[in-house]
Amino acid sequence: MNPIPQKEIVHIPKFKVVGLRRRIYLAKETDQQNNTFSQTYKEFFSNKLNEKIQHRAHPGRTYCLYYDFKDFQDRSQFNYYILVGEVVTDVGVVPEGMEVYEVEDSSYAKFEGGPGPIPEIVKQTWSALHQIKPEEWGGKRTYKTEFEVYREGQEDIKNMRFELYIGLVIE
Repeated sequence: MNPIPQKEIVHIPKFKVVGLRRRIYLAKETDQQNNTFSQTYKEFFSNKLNEKIQHRAHPGRTYCLYYDFKDFQDRSQFNYYILVGEVVTDVGVVPEGMEVYEVEDSSYAKFEGGPGPIPEIVKQTWSALHQIKPEEWGGKRTYKTEFEVYREGQEDIKNMRFELYIGLVIE
């Protein structure tokens, strides 16, 4: 069992991300090398799609958004969108094959993941969240938008750090 990472409650104003979007059907994501997650990241980075995005707020800082959750209580039917991209200060012209998603102004539980190898450290961090009891979140999970942030300047995929943000309604 993985230790639960430190949690911090933060408020983030709305922002827009331009990137590559794919629908994830969790039950079909069993092949670690060729699943939709891996293929989306490979396509984004091998084709240097980030360099085609106009008005990048933090060039090289990658966001992976999770949204439009469906059937999250039934893992056999659970599906959602991911969007791998970068925050923009202005949308400009959206490159062919990419989309824009606006993350609403919201409160989040922020967790730090890593250092460690990708994708293992990401899986470990997400797995640890299952140990958190509903009353320990600091609010109710919205299941609206959740995201990971990979800060610029990290080149070694065997020693990455990232931030994980889980949307909350603070009561």
